[in-house]
This record gives sequence, structure tokens and C-alpha cells, in this order.
Amino acid sequence: MTESEMKQQRASNSSVERERNKNLSMLFNGTSNTKRQRLYQEFGYPLHLTFDDFYRAYRRNAVAGAAVTRMVDGCWEDFPEVYEGDQTKDASKQTDWDKRVNKLLKRCWEQIKGADRRNLVGRYSAILLQIKDSKPWSDAVDTAAVARLKEKALVKLIPVWEAQIDPTAWDDDPASETFGEVTMYSFTELPVDGNFDARPGRIINVHPDRVIILAEGSDDGVMTSGKSLLEAGFNKLLDIEKVSGGASEGFLKNASRQLNYSFSEKTNFSALAKALGVAEGQLAEALDQQVRRLNDSTDSASFMQAGTAEVLSVAAADPEPTWRTALSEFCATVPIPVKELVGMQTGERASTEDAKGWGRTRMSRRKGFLTDVITEVVSRFWTLGFIPPPQGEEITVGWSDLLAPSQAEKIANMDKLADVAVKSMNAFGRSAIEENEIRAAGELQPLPELDDEVPPDGNKPKPDPLADPEPEAEKSGNTTVES
Repeated sequence: MTESEMKQQRASNSSVERERNKNLSMLFNGTSNTKRQRLYQEFGYPLHLTFDDFYRAYRRNAVAGAAVTRMVDGCWEDFPEVYEGDQTKDASKQTDWDKRVNKLLKRCWEQIKGADRRNLVGRYSAILLQIKDSKPWSDAVDTAAVARLKEKALVKLIPVWEAQIDPTAWDDDPASETFGEVTMYSFTELPVDGNFDARPGRIINVHPDRVIILAEGSDDGVMTSGKSLLEAGFNKLLDIEKVSGGASEGFLKNASRQLNYSFSEKTNFSALAKALGVAEGQLAEALDQQVRRLNDSTDSASFMQAGTAEVLSVAAADPEPTWRTALSEFCATVPIPVKELVGMQTGERASTEDAKGWGRTRMSRRKGFLTDVITEVVSRFWTLGFIPPPQGEEITVGWSDLLAPSQAEKIANMDKLADVAVKSMNAFGRSAIEENEIRAAGELQPLPELDDEVPPDGNKPKPDPLADPEPEAEKSGNTTVES
């Protein structure tokens, strides 16, 4: 073995050893705490998170469900417009291609939004294209048949969960341009929540031509590298359940009137049993029946002899500080401001700043991941033949500005500029703000600029002799000539 081969072998062994140690640490510990390596087990956190964990949290945990819903509805507050070229256009300047593709997308937005919601819950999701090309789903799309039908060839889009679609075959040819990419998917047509309906469940192979993968956070292009929105804060979701559920359970136990009977040494159990109408051996059951009657009715009585009955209760702790701490930690991982997620508003300035930050988060996701998804969908449309390709095969996705000022803010800006105009006019005899500048602050159309304004009667006003005095030469009618 040469020296180069020996170095390569040592590097390979070192890499395998690191991977082995990492897997052992994750298998038995789940935490990087070197002093207390069983924290996850003690706290009840799962060592490995799967799609089922994320899906259960989304369906049953109020905070997790609200986070996914707020993110989806916030980013899809309205639907974008798609234009050919690298610049957006006004509605009046749309090309025929723009109008055609936006008309096709109108019946696809809800399914694309649904796939985005599934992508946030799991590591990835997918959009299946049901196409009228007389081919099985496991075959490549017949582009010739699609070209004849155009938009009519697209039957519908089907959003699917991570648990419903899996890759089954990859391109393993190192010389291929698609080396490492998936060549076949397996689609399981069954609901992920276990509620089976009357539809027959099918497991079919699907060609990649008919699949669009959404995997947010997968910068290496591998679908399984995507990240769930709930992964980073999953432990905090469990803490929230512990605190809120424990507080509710404590309240229920205090309200249940659990009784503790205390008897003295002078108690005559035979006489007590006789008073209750039972044998002495059945005294415990008789006392238990008394407790049940007390809990079931408000006018029941309890018989005692030389003893006392006390209600077992504890002073319930206020769960809000602990609950809010866990909630704040979870919101930091999403990221959604606490006030935006649960609707709390404690201060105007704080609420306004949080709203701006939330708007920037949504705009960043719109212009990043969601724009890439829409671009992939539209490019697949023209690749398969539903629509012709745009000029230069380049498109622009135009979103509305979530950070634009509201109508009330526009009016407030105009009011401030008008106030500056009045004050500058009073101080200096002329306004520092033009009328059209004030109108621009309210996003109103500018007024046409006229050099000489003519009164309604058509006569030009005469100059004011005090404001515009005539030159001395004109008054005398003489012309002065300098030599």
C-alpha cells in the first residue's frame, strides 16, 4: 500500500470513528451536557424526532398549531403575480403570457399553499401533478400529448405530507448530470392521521416529472435535509404542555373534595358501623360511599364519631410565569413575536415594533423560499408544455409589500408634512414642502404643474405696483445709454 493510500485509509477510519461516536452519543444521551447526560430522559424529551412527533404536535398542541397557521396565513396573506422578464409590471402592461400564466395559477394557489403548510410541519412535502397524458404515473410525462391540450392537460395539483411520499430509487451513475437525484418516488394514498375513509388506499410509483418537492432549509438540494418549523422548539412545546396540563390537573384535584378521615383512640368503630347501617367489616366501603355522595351532591352529609374529615388540597402555584418563559423560548425559534402568536398587546410601541419585525420575517420568506417554489412550479409548467416558455425563460414573482404604510399611517405622514409647510411659511414666508410632496406621502397622484395659472374669467391679473414696482427707466420713458 502506497503512502497516499495509507493516508486516505486513515482519514476514512477517522471519519467512521467520529460518526460512530456521534451516533452513540445521540442514541444514549440526546444532549451535549457532559455532567448530566440523561437530561432528555429525565425531562421526558424524545431523543429522536420523527414526522409523527411533529404531526401530533401540530394537531394537538395549541401553540404548535397556531405557529404553523400564523406562518402560513401570514406569508400567503395574498397571492403574488407572475411576470415574464426580470421586472414587475403594472396590471395594464401585462403581456399575453403574464395573463395566461396567472389565469392558470388561480386554480393552483390553494394547493401550493397547502403544500407549504405540510412543508412547515415535516422536513419536506410534495406537490403531485395529475396530468391527462394517458400514461401511468410511474412513466415520464408525454410532452407531446400535453402540448396538444395545453392548460387542459393539468387535471389538478395534489399536496402530500412527508409520510405519504418517499424516494425509492436514485441515479447512481457518477458520469450522469443527474447523479444523486431521485429517479422514482413511492406515494401512499392514505391519510396520515389514521382516520381511514372509504377511498381505497393505494401505493404507487411516481416519476419525478410529476413531483415537485418543497424542503425548506435544504440548501444542499437533498429533500431529507429540510427542517420542520417545530423542530428547534419541540422541547419547549412539551414544557408548555406540562405546565398548562399540570395546572389544570391541580385545579381539578382541588375541586374534587378529596377527604381525609382522622379518628381518635376513643372511636367506637362498631357503633359507627351500626350508625351507618353496615357490618363492621364494611365500614371502609361505607365511608367511601359517603365521599362519593358528597362529591355527587351538594346536600349530602357525613357521619363521624370522635373523628374529623378534612379536605385534601394544596395552594395552586401560578403557572403563567413558567408557561410564558417556555412560550417565549419557542417563539424565538419560529420566529414569531409572542404578541403576534397569542394576540397579547401590552404597549403600543412594543406592538408596533413586533409587527414590523413580523412583517420583515414574512417578506423575507416570501422573497426567498416561496419565490423559489413558485418559480419551480411555473418552470415545470412550461417544461411539460402546459404553457409556452417566457421570453428568455426568465420570470419575476411580484409580491405585495407587507411593510407598506397603512392608510392611517399615510394620512398621518401627510398631516406632519402639511404642518411643516405651515410652520415654514409662517417663519420664512415660503413653504419648505411642495403640494405634490405631501400628495406623494399619501401615495396620491401628483397635480399637474402649471407655470402661469389663469383665473376663471380668462383675464390675467395686473401686477401689484407695491409688490412688483416698475423700473425707473420705464416710469420716465427715457432710455439711458452708457458710454
